[in-house]
Amino acid sequence: MNKKKLSINIINKKLNILIIKLKNLNKSKFFLFLFSLIIIFALVVEPKKYMEVALNGILVWATNILPSLFPFMIFTKLLTSTGYVESASKIFNKPMKKYYNCPGISSYIFLMSILSGYPLGAKITADLYENGSINRTQAHRITTFTSNSGPMFIVGTVGVGMLISPFAGYIIYISHVFASLINGLLFKKYNTIEIIKDNLNLKKTINSKDISENMMNGISSILLIGGYITIFFIITEVFFSLGLFIPFIKLLEFLNIDGDLTQGFITGIFEITKGCLLISNSSVSLAVKTSLCCMIISFGGLAISFQAFAFLNKFKISKKFYYLQKISHSIISLIICLILCSLFFN
Repeated sequence: MNKKKLSINIINKKLNILIIKLKNLNKSKFFLFLFSLIIIFALVVEPKKYMEVALNGILVWATNILPSLFPFMIFTKLLTSTGYVESASKIFNKPMKKYYNCPGISSYIFLMSILSGYPLGAKITADLYENGSINRTQAHRITTFTSNSGPMFIVGTVGVGMLISPFAGYIIYISHVFASLINGLLFKKYNTIEIIKDNLNLKKTINSKDISENMMNGISSILLIGGYITIFFIITEVFFSLGLFIPFIKLLEFLNIDGDLTQGFITGIFEITKGCLLISNSSVSLAVKTSLCCMIISFGGLAISFQAFAFLNKFKISKKFYYLQKISHSIISLIICLILCSLFFN
């Protein structure tokens, strides 16, 4: 009996110590602890299932992101490191300062973002901030119209591959791009206390060491993106497996809203590729599918935002500001897309 009491006392003491430690953790750390514990538990219980989910995430990255984004990352880094891009962009100084309160170089970031897609706009913005070409306030403003997806994903993957309609893909792309331009206008006066200066560090010679460093930088960046995509594939699957969204889905089904549509929209908040796929499988009209895909692509999902933060944290971007401008971008793009769909779809 004494041994049993002793062992019980030891267990109680250890539990008390654990409880005290958990109480001493701040809320964010405790949430991260609990969240990680749930994910690990799910992985241990159903390893085969989540291996397949992870593989799907890796395949999405390898087939859609890697071939389209990696070359852009390498060569845009080389371009920005020369300094000639800043010089050439001077011709856009007046219109960009007038309409967006940003230097001319922001036009280059916008162009690259709409050609290559997430998260290249964030990466170039961070690179130019590090070069001293833009200041912190300018960097914040620039993110409001340069956080964009590219035509290969929108038209190719979503339009052709998912919605089986290239035209729907073009409608999404046009809505998405025009919404970003309007979004930038809304935030042109953000933190106007800071004086705008074009601090151009022109570096006109590149050696083999620079090229090697750019290559390593590109490789680490693209691997980082692949990691976030894979992780968010797993996270969304765990959440749905635990039934965390079932009450919300059932409520919308009761209101005669398609279940696949609801599941796709929720998934899109986390990861846009899988979200668009689920939306495309729903039974609603092509116009509704197109509009909702446009909305979640413009928001970008948490997976994209974490990819962006990996670069934007270089100038300590405000997370509240980032999500505020992404929400406004998604709403504007939805409105534009609905108008275009009403004009072109029966």
